[in-house]
Amino acid sequence: MRRLDRDLDTRFHDPTRHYIPAPRPYHEIELWVEKDSIRNFLEDLAAKYRLSIQVLRGFASLSMYRKALLRAAKRGTQTILYVGDHDPSGLKIEEVSAREMGIDMERIALTTRQIRRYEPPSIPVNRRDSRAREYIKSHGKRCWEVEALRPRTLLRVVEEELRNHVPSEYLAEADTKERVERIARPVIRRLTRGIEREALRLMETGLEERDIVRQLASKYDLNLEEPEPLEVENNAD
Repeated sequence: MRRLDRDLDTRFHDPTRHYIPAPRPYHEIELWVEKDSIRNFLEDLAAKYRLSIQVLRGFASLSMYRKALLRAAKRGTQTILYVGDHDPSGLKIEEVSAREMGIDMERIALTTRQIRRYEPPSIPVNRRDSRAREYIKSHGKRCWEVEALRPRTLLRVVEEELRNHVPSEYLAEADTKERVERIARPVIRRLTRGIEREALRLMETGLEERDIVRQLASKYDLNLEEPEPLEVENNAD
């Protein structure tokens, strides 16, 4: 019904599926995880590789997919890297997400190859799961959670995948920009305080706002062909 009725769809809001933006994110790729526990474990690693994280918490809501689709269209996201359990629901979640998003969805953990290589402990398939029969036909009566891998192993295999997907040039550029901002920040703060004092002094002389802006721009050699009214920057986002 929500797909057919736009007005009905706008009445729903899902605050439970968290989206964690990375600093200076590499927008072409997002990292999606099946559950919050994995997000907590991988959050620092994702930030290192400039990848934002979307938490699904099982089968995601239509609201979450709506936001993700708008985000992907705006930022040019081309690939989703997925970390989820190798069980009936985990595989189906990946399939549904790929269908909803319509872009490349790549499972980087837990994979069949990783299971064969690292032999993590398994658990019986939950036969009450409606997807159990199909899973058992393809993979047998045992399944695996992501946490079955040792923590160091999981970090290593995920980092290998992230390193292969995110260009090293982008990471170097992002690191450089952050260093430049960090170096410039104390100087900018002092300049800002000085300019504000000058603006206050000029305002007390009775000058109009536009004339104050022109004088300050001239003093600091700023080319403002058409100065705009001063605005307070909002960093809430």
